[in-house]
Amino acid sequence: MDNRRLKILPEVLPAPTKAPTSNDVRGRTLAHMQRLLATTAAMLPLTDCTKSDTQGSQTVTIPSASSSATSESSAHGTLLVPTATATPTAKATATAPDMGYAVIDPMPAPARCLGLANATRTSAVFVRDPGGLLLEFSATLPSGGAWAGTTFTPNGASAWSGTIVTQRITGLSAVARVKVTAGNTSAGVSFSITCAAGPGSIAITSTFTDPPTESTKVTLQKHEY
Repeated sequence: MDNRRLKILPEVLPAPTKAPTSNDVRGRTLAHMQRLLATTAAMLPLTDCTKSDTQGSQTVTIPSASSSATSESSAHGTLLVPTATATPTAKATATAPDMGYAVIDPMPAPARCLGLANATRTSAVFVRDPGGLLLEFSATLPSGGAWAGTTFTPNGASAWSGTIVTQRITGLSAVARVKVTAGNTSAGVSFSITCAAGPGSIAITSTFTDPPTESTKVTLQKHEY
């Protein structure tokens, strides 16, 4: 039996040999990239990573909403909504223009004593008075039938195109003297009355030639209101 001691021989590695040079495109590209990485790694220790901030601290001011809205509104028109702090002010409303339409002769209310004017006797003549030539109107109301109780209103006479000088009104009879305005060819008088239906009036309108005299013929028209 062999009693020799076994020993571990030292490991023998093959001698390093230079990698074969590749002449293909991929090989050349990889070699170039390796050189770039080696150069970059050599330059990293030279970089000062502890360089302090030379700009120092800066203060940033955020503009308020009102100033931003003002600047933006000035730069880009009026697309921004005005701030809610604005106080509304009342504006005067323009008055509608006058179109020139107006009621010149409004329709009178229906006569309460309808037909009374035709049933009333009327007359008018020019009379001489110390104050000049006057136009005297006379009216007498009907006294029976449907007009029973109808009367004139005391001192209820009024005139147009002239001035009343005197008036005498008693019950069913009324007389008024009118000073006609110079140059007019028409004048009238109105007497207030009361009938069964309520208050009303009788209007008497006269027409004549100018200048009038005591003999001038007067034409009358009468209406109840």
